[in-house]
Amino acid sequence: MSINPWIRSSRPLSVAHRGHSIAYPENTQIAYRQAIEMGVEMIECDVNLTSDGQLVMIHDATLDRTTDGHGRVNAATWDEVRRLDAGRKFNPAFAGERIPLTEETLLLFKEAGIYACFEVKGGDPDVSKRIAIALLGLFIKHDMLEKAFMSAYNHDALKLAKAQCSELLLAPERLPDDAPADPPEAVRQVQAFPAPVLQHQYTVLTPEVIQALHAIDVAVWSWSTTDEASLVLSIELGADAVMGDDVRLMLDVLDRMRPVRA
Repeated sequence: MSINPWIRSSRPLSVAHRGHSIAYPENTQIAYRQAIEMGVEMIECDVNLTSDGQLVMIHDATLDRTTDGHGRVNAATWDEVRRLDAGRKFNPAFAGERIPLTEETLLLFKEAGIYACFEVKGGDPDVSKRIAIALLGLFIKHDMLEKAFMSAYNHDALKLAKAQCSELLLAPERLPDDAPADPPEAVRQVQAFPAPVLQHQYTVLTPEVIQALHAIDVAVWSWSTTDEASLVLSIELGADAVMGDDVRLMLDVLDRMRPVRA
């Protein structure tokens, strides 16, 4: 019997990818709040660093795709970043939405009582390590070590943070994320931390990968499961969490395939 609480045999964990980002601008307060109101269990979100050391919620290392700003996030001050419009490019109806601070986002999740997964970004290894250490500090400051995971493609950044706090929950990405299934390599990567969870792209996820990880009491989170086919496949394979942009669809499929037990 598993002692890992993140292994979900009856119903996978529902994880909103950057909030309810199919309908709202990603990594904004409105996207997070909509996901919370819909009843998601966890929100996955992305952390970058400004030039003056503020952790902020944005996926890319640059400002151009999601805001009216330009250039690298870590070349701009927080005062410059907070003035940017993070909604208009998604839809003019959301003009005026701002990039949130990571600390205010963490406090939103804490108040809502949901789980969180903060992905360390940064654009280069040194910045990623700085983000990981600063993010750990926020988890400790706000007593969120039992509710908030840290994830990253940069495994060295995660290991650095884990070395400073053994209680830190990690959910590393399987590397490379789009490589063919490789159960022994997946096991090797997650045991290097160790971590209770491994994130795995659904397109290359197999029963053998899940069996190998469950055999060592490690949970598997499947991403990005935004359409119905990807959700159904991930649930049928036995993933312990599904992660996608469309929270309403995710919860509808989960309710149909794995209804909550009374």
